[in-house]
Amino acid sequence: MKTLIAAVVVALAPLQVLADDDVIVSHFEVLKQCKKMSFIDKTIKEAKTPEGKALITVAAGALGVDPTLVGFAVAAIPIEGQNNSQDTYPFIRSPVGYTICSARPSNLKMGSGQYGIETHGDTTFNSTIKRDPTTNGLGMYMVVPCKVGTDTRVQAGFDVIFVKAAAGWEQKYPTCQKTESHPWLARNNGTTLDPAP
Repeated sequence: MKTLIAAVVVALAPLQVLADDDVIVSHFEVLKQCKKMSFIDKTIKEAKTPEGKALITVAAGALGVDPTLVGFAVAAIPIEGQNNSQDTYPFIRSPVGYTICSARPSNLKMGSGQYGIETHGDTTFNSTIKRDPTTNGLGMYMVVPCKVGTDTRVQAGFDVIFVKAAAGWEQKYPTCQKTESHPWLARNNGTTLDPAP
């Protein structure tokens, strides 16, 4: 079985250069499909492009802040834990000095899935906010079985916001999602955003 998990983003600058920015936002395009590989090319090249400006505007709105008053950066963040097995646990780690704030589908009307998260066939794509010393970031769980004659795949576009992990970040950004909350839970083309615990 061949699978692909593609995080399509080009860094505005190396992460170590972003130390002065309060907020980092990263856009991801994910496709995992049995026996097929393809690539979703929706690259956000830098903050000054229309796409980069839109990404920053969405992030600022999610945080409830004026983007001109807070240092924002668009950055590439790698996805860990990619493999070819049916069940995978990808992870997007917060950059050093930052903590995850939130994750959201980028296009709430994309494709045939709900809220921009497509889980065709007997598939699952869930996410969890993780904040502990070893796993600070977005944990994901994906199940894409190979079934003959069916289109089983996960396809989604989503944005992840990281904020500087300075003392008082929770008060500065009260809209950040809680630890162990689920930005989305998706199965068989049904998606729930921010389900109650």
